[in-house]
Amino acid sequence: MAGVLAGSLISAGAGLIGAANSASAAKSAAKTQADSARESGELSYKISQEQLAAQKQALDQQIAASGATVDKQLLAQREALEQQMAFQQRMYDTTRADFAPYRESGTANLNQLNTLLGLGGNTGAADFGRYRTAEFTPEMFKAGVDPGYAFRLSEGLKGIDRQAAARGGLISGNALKAASGYAGDQASQEFTNAYNRYQTTRGNTLQPFQVGAAAGQSAAAMQGQSNANFGSAGGQAIGAFGQGASNIYGNAGNAMNTAYGNFGQGTTGILGAYGANATNALASAANARASGIVGGANAFNQGIGNISNLANTYYLSNLFKDKNSGNAGWTDAQANQFMGTYP
Repeated sequence: MAGVLAGSLISAGAGLIGAANSASAAKSAAKTQADSARESGELSYKISQEQLAAQKQALDQQIAASGATVDKQLLAQREALEQQMAFQQRMYDTTRADFAPYRESGTANLNQLNTLLGLGGNTGAADFGRYRTAEFTPEMFKAGVDPGYAFRLSEGLKGIDRQAAARGGLISGNALKAASGYAGDQASQEFTNAYNRYQTTRGNTLQPFQVGAAAGQSAAAMQGQSNANFGSAGGQAIGAFGQGASNIYGNAGNAMNTAYGNFGQGTTGILGAYGANATNALASAANARASGIVGGANAFNQGIGNISNLANTYYLSNLFKDKNSGNAGWTDAQANQFMGTYP
């Protein structure tokens, strides 16, 4: 009986030790799994940070490249504009230099024309107002404005004086009458001729200045058209520059939007992957710890169950031994009832 008890105790102790070892092993395995899960999470975090840094570096490089491209394109646009404006300026300067003599001549002719017509402020000029009007009045005729009439009248009177001198200075009545008649006839006949000569002289005198002034006016008009062309070409060049610059900035903006979009999408993917990995790592660690706890509990429960089975076995063995030896003990009915309860 004592031997059976000792064996049972030894078996029970061994079962407890085995259960304890099993529980320890389960906890150790769970800790190892939890540590692995933690390390996996840390590695995932490190990788995500490296990926984010790479994404940021790529974004910075794209932005820098886009900015450099914009600068180069704008510089090219600016150089093209400056070349166009310089070319237009040379054309303008050349045209202005070509028209300058005609404008200056036109100005001089116009000034002289105004002087002859009595216009403007050059009142001290000798010819100021000489041909102010086309009217040729008798007063102008009498004042000897027409040199032809004055010359012929003077020569005719000189002839009469010579005749009188030849007679010793005596002038007869007929001579005086002839001289008076000659002067009157000349005046009557020559007024119309003097008028026509005045108009001819006036026209011939004014016409060159009028032509010159008209040429200057034409040159000024053509210079004005050249100025307008220069302004139009310059405006078109500046407009083209503005349109080109707008397109450059627009393309750069689209490229930067795309870069930021790719950066955001890549960042989202990296953070999403990190979140999934971190969640899985945490879940694995939790599962490992739970598995260790459950495994340890199962090992202890199994050890306790083994001890209980050993106790029952010991008790039954002792019971049947007493029965077979004739000692007073349980009846067969009690033994059968016990065996039915613990098969």
